[in-house]
Amino acid sequence: MNKAFLYLSLILLTFCQSKKEESPKYPVLGYIQNGNSILEISEIVTDLEVPWDIDAAVPWKLWFTQVSGTVHLLDLATGEQKNVFTITDLIAKKSYGLLGMAVYPAKDWVFLHYTFALNKGEIDEQILSRLVRYSFDGNTLIDPLILMDSIPGATYHNGSRIVISPDEKLFFSLGDIGIIDSVLDDGFVGGKIHRLNLDGSIPTDNPIPGSSVWAKGFRNSQGLVIGKNNMLYGSDHGAITDDEINLIQKGGNYGWPEVHGYIDQVKEKSYAGNHTVIEPLIAWTPTIASAGLAYYPTDHIPEWENSLLLATMKGMSIRVLHLNESGDQILSEDIFLQKTFGRIRDISVGPDGSIYYCTSNKDWHPRFQPWLYDDLPSGPDRIMRIRILEQNEKLVPGKPIYKKDPAAYEIKDEDWNFKVGEELEEGAKLYTSHCLLCHGPEGKGSEDLIPPISKTDWVTGDKGRLIRLILTGISGPILVNGKTYNQEMPAFDHLSDKEIADLLTFIRNQFGNSANPIIPGEVYEERKSILR
Repeated sequence: MNKAFLYLSLILLTFCQSKKEESPKYPVLGYIQNGNSILEISEIVTDLEVPWDIDAAVPWKLWFTQVSGTVHLLDLATGEQKNVFTITDLIAKKSYGLLGMAVYPAKDWVFLHYTFALNKGEIDEQILSRLVRYSFDGNTLIDPLILMDSIPGATYHNGSRIVISPDEKLFFSLGDIGIIDSVLDDGFVGGKIHRLNLDGSIPTDNPIPGSSVWAKGFRNSQGLVIGKNNMLYGSDHGAITDDEINLIQKGGNYGWPEVHGYIDQVKEKSYAGNHTVIEPLIAWTPTIASAGLAYYPTDHIPEWENSLLLATMKGMSIRVLHLNESGDQILSEDIFLQKTFGRIRDISVGPDGSIYYCTSNKDWHPRFQPWLYDDLPSGPDRIMRIRILEQNEKLVPGKPIYKKDPAAYEIKDEDWNFKVGEELEEGAKLYTSHCLLCHGPEGKGSEDLIPPISKTDWVTGDKGRLIRLILTGISGPILVNGKTYNQEMPAFDHLSDKEIADLLTFIRNQFGNSANPIIPGEVYEERKSILR
């Protein structure tokens, strides 16, 4: 071995050891019993509000953002935290603001994706987004270079995640921005994974000459990571069904909105008969809100080596997805910390094998489903670390020890509490599991965001229109009781004719509505007319 290299290695080893000895004692929250390993959970940062992206790739540094527009850097060795940058022209509300981030230490570059507005605050306000590269001068971000500008935006489904590949290419996920009919159009930017050079130019080996599009057919991907052999993986939010993990391939079509998850429905099989569609590695129904994604490459935690680590928000857990040797299959899934720290937005792996994850308990959502929100911590959002305990380290007395969760939690009969007659009971259950989250226990929706279903002719009027709306969903503006709303409502065509009839009959006779029932045959006829 080269003597100079050996000498440098010894210096670096000594430096890292001294850093470890000097590192602050972060508060221990508990432990995970994971096979033969004991993993310590500690609190690294608190007093946050919706941290969106965390990046632990730089040794002894933790970069993170808040959706409100701030970029932060934490020195893990000293505990010193500073706000290095604030985006001033940003617009943030609900699920838009400062979204994806990637740090590229080789050039001291930081890439950010954020939303802004034209005619901000006006009736004709228009939401857009941009992807920008900054330089880090050791104190703040300077020299912005816009890589993509004036990207169409919406009040939902703006994505996003950013990752840099070993061959210096930037991958960037963008949601369908509510224009689902255009997602499979190669000329439309939404619902795509994009690939750029680090200066914003288009790589010559992209699948479509002159286009940044690398893959298409995504609803709202909030997880993106490169694993072994430079394989690119992404998580995607489903609508009512089928949250996904995908192996992203060059030029791949992942189906949304024609295919949700696996190709197992009649209309999905029909579309796939004429188009090449790549199925997910795994899909979840009921959905778990699959968000940030990391790859665990090391045997530092031996039980998790060669696994994808998935942050889930609705599922309120960390999922460990064990890959096969070639990385193209998920062999098994383990669930940890379910309903322990609440909604988990992002996750990242540090060079030493430590894992960092952030909660998203302060984000906006109408909290009408108690089984999803009653267990949320009441305090601020925070960032936590998972690390393996060395053999000589002792556990802090009195701290909880968590084990692998045996199964995902389920919605139980006692979670719905509408007092209705027997003829409406099945519809009440379906409303609780499918509609209550947005429209609420009184059918009032959410002001300026989600329309009411109480005392509106959308519910009590034309049966055919109501059934078609349930079967096809809504994407775009809708006028309800004289007011315009612009939020997505997913299609419920996965429900049977009887289930849709039960659901709509309940809605038409609840919340101050009084209208005649809908029978399965009426749903059948409308479904058949749509498929023609």
